[in-house]
Amino acid sequence: MVKYSSVTVSGVITAPAEKLFAIVSDVSRHPELAGSREVQRVELVTPPPVRAGSLFRSRQQIGALHYPTQSYVQVCDPPYRFTWLSGVGFRKPPFGQLWGFEFEPHGEHPSTLVSHSMTVPVPLLNLPPFSWIADAGARHEARNMLPTLHNLARMAGAKLIGDVRIVLSPAQSHRPLLPIRV
Repeated sequence: MVKYSSVTVSGVITAPAEKLFAIVSDVSRHPELAGSREVQRVELVTPPPVRAGSLFRSRQQIGALHYPTQSYVQVCDPPYRFTWLSGVGFRKPPFGQLWGFEFEPHGEHPSTLVSHSMTVPVPLLNLPPFSWIADAGARHEARNMLPTLHNLARMAGAKLIGDVRIVLSPAQSHRPLLPIRV
């Protein structure tokens, strides 16, 4: 069996899914959205509107290290799902990370359950020390993703309410977790 480093951070935001989807699918707003503060600048390369197959480039920074990434939108299903593969320029795994948001109406008010996920589509053996590496990476990303939900709520003029759930996914498979659009 193999394991994929994966994490999902979920919480309820007091805004409709349409408003939240509009924010995350506007890739030019990712520097303000990203809780890691690593995303510095984003430009859409393909013509608007953003859709599955769209390409955008970003400048990232971790400490003193500056580096570029290319991202390909994998799923653009308004107002429910937005997923992209981000990496060093390849269109398919295993090079990069799958990032995404899912939006589900919640309760009677215009509130939405937001699930923000990250998967590294590189299979690791589900045995120590490989499984430890996958889990350590997922825990690191979870610490960066929690502020993203707070940023999304603020950008929507809303609040993050209730408990936030963080799940390190013990995703095990013999094939990729998601079909990847090229």
